[in-house]
Amino acid sequence: MTELSNPARSRALLIGAHSFTDPDLEPLPAVARNLDRLAELLRDPSVWGLDAGHLSVLAEPDRDQALGEAGRLADEAEDTLLVYYAGHGFVHDLSNELYLALPRTDPRRLYTALRYQDIRELLLGPQVRARRKVVILDCCWSGLALHGAMSATGLGGLSDIGGTFVLTATSETRTALAPPGETYTAFTGELIGALEKGVPEAPPLLTMTTLYRHLYDALVAKGRPTPQQRNGNTAGAIAVARNRHRPSVPGPEPGPGPGPEDAVTSAAEEASVDPPPVDSPSAEEPPVDPPPVDAPSVEKPSDEKPSDEDSSARGPRVRLPGPRRRRTVVMASALVVAVLGSLPAALNLIGGDGSDADAKAKGNLTVTIGVSAPLSGDFISLGRGIRDSADLAVKKANADNAVPGVTFKIRALDDKGDPATGRRKATELVADRSAVGVVGPLNTSVAQAMQKTFHDAHLTQISPSNSDPALTLGDGWQQGTFARPYNTYFRTVANDTAQAPAAARYLYVKSKRRKAFVIDDKQTYGASLVQSFKKAFGEEGGAIVGEAHVDAGRRDFSTQVSQAVNAGADVVYYGGVYEEAGPLSKQLHAASPGVLLAGGDGIFSDTYATVAGDGADGDICIAGGAVPDSLPSAETYIKDYKAAGYNSSYSSYGGYAYDATSALIQAFKSLHVDPSDTVPSAKRESLRAAVQNVDFDGVMGKVGFDANGDAVSQTVTVYRLSGGAWKAEQA
Repeated sequence: MTELSNPARSRALLIGAHSFTDPDLEPLPAVARNLDRLAELLRDPSVWGLDAGHLSVLAEPDRDQALGEAGRLADEAEDTLLVYYAGHGFVHDLSNELYLALPRTDPRRLYTALRYQDIRELLLGPQVRARRKVVILDCCWSGLALHGAMSATGLGGLSDIGGTFVLTATSETRTALAPPGETYTAFTGELIGALEKGVPEAPPLLTMTTLYRHLYDALVAKGRPTPQQRNGNTAGAIAVARNRHRPSVPGPEPGPGPGPEDAVTSAAEEASVDPPPVDSPSAEEPPVDPPPVDAPSVEKPSDEKPSDEDSSARGPRVRLPGPRRRRTVVMASALVVAVLGSLPAALNLIGGDGSDADAKAKGNLTVTIGVSAPLSGDFISLGRGIRDSADLAVKKANADNAVPGVTFKIRALDDKGDPATGRRKATELVADRSAVGVVGPLNTSVAQAMQKTFHDAHLTQISPSNSDPALTLGDGWQQGTFARPYNTYFRTVANDTAQAPAAARYLYVKSKRRKAFVIDDKQTYGASLVQSFKKAFGEEGGAIVGEAHVDAGRRDFSTQVSQAVNAGADVVYYGGVYEEAGPLSKQLHAASPGVLLAGGDGIFSDTYATVAGDGADGDICIAGGAVPDSLPSAETYIKDYKAAGYNSSYSSYGGYAYDATSALIQAFKSLHVDPSDTVPSAKRESLRAAVQNVDFDGVMGKVGFDANGDAVSQTVTVYRLSGGAWKAEQA
């Protein structure tokens, strides 16, 4: 017979971190509200009835406080031990272990966070007498704890312990969400709703199985990530709450007795909030019966076939930051009753109600187009040109009433040209229910960090500048094996398969260069460019006489210059960006004035010309796409851009950003959306399909995409440095 966990012999610990000293960690005000309301409900006699001394709330603890309090409560609990964590979560790149952020956590030094394994080992210690163990995890990628590399003996192994129930908010491939405008995080908000209002047609006691099925149905109905579970022995029968939807039933053992349902204080009722409106089920997560609760459940797959990366057992990981390494910070909120057995689970792509009440009242639908670009740092001028061009496209669409009853707006986020920041910004855009597409990013490495997050949310992105072939053709493209990794990714600019061969052809045919020394900066963009150039230059008849790999940020190239000169090179091809290419050119021409330096669009900058100096005349670079000033089709765009009074130039990629934004708008127009409706999640997948089929004459030429998401127009331009300025030449 199911019995309520005895509140007199049980303990609960609620841990949260909602503000952070590190500027890269976004504040999570919903976390503080999660803690407050959960504490009220767990103390309420009509729910569980924990005594105040048996429930500990650590709103902003340090590591020692969290572990110390967990240890104290583990020593005391005899029936059930509940531990809840909410905040940011990290997964170590090497060990795949989970770390929980605390207010003073530095994401680059994960030893400043709370290591989940430490809590797990503490709660599994011989001193723990609690016979009931429940784990509920609410954060990104939480299913990794059930299915990941450590599932046999690590995080997932916890769920094999008798008397333990593990519930995660989402699978290992889903991101977390604190929906804008909602009081609580999405998964915890649903849990709070179940405790506050009860579960209709459920027994008097809410077992973990009952809660799991209720949360599953409720979250699927809203198009949010489906929860997962794993339990050992009879753990599904653990009950830590009375069902407020029915008359209360006293527990079997002495303790604070339940009060009648109508005795719940008015203050408690006023503190509750109505759950978010239930939207129609999304296309990617149709309502289905929840999986059985006696084995690990698996989130129902979408209709799309996932890529090889999607189908792996391991979900996305947060990578430990290093020089230009990736890191993903994810919102976590974990209700760990006894043994935090898996960690954070997330709340997915379309949380929050996302509608604009005023706009809806007027019969006008507001649709957001996200922009991800570096709006600070070294690439700020390029990033602002992308942002402002997207803004111009949106303003024109609104002025022309391109989609009757629909108002477009942009939401520009600064990805800093950093993969870790970019991934966090991707999660933010996914969480914005009104967002139907994204323009950007500028940098290839940032795109790589974003692609899967957008793909899992069916959110289309169109980059105006990325050139790495692998983004659309897959990692085997150099071996002639093309496999599109993510069908939500597109670009309006030519990829390196066009850029590097153009450089090789120009250097060999027009400049009569025969011996090339190649250098890359070990980054995705630079290495890809060099590999393409080596192949193309060889096919033209040239010889690669040597190569070198340097760290990004290097300024001293004396060793590499000596190697190139000694090898008899008449051209050095550099795969990297202008910050390093400028000093390299200056040192190269000082050592051997007749040797040219060539590169891709990464060196296409006025800063390069300034740093390289007078001796750099003749250096070339290849930029994907055409020159806006030379195109009749761009005349109106340039005129309108200048008239708008933007502070920055439209730069190299502004025209392509304008076309990318226009492609999203035209695709949206084809969906025939009812302006009186909100934007349902299903429209994201519909928009992706519509973008695949766009075909129009844009600012920079024909706009359309091939089967891989590449631009149908693979135009490139050769720029030659002359008199300290880049001059366009025919490729």
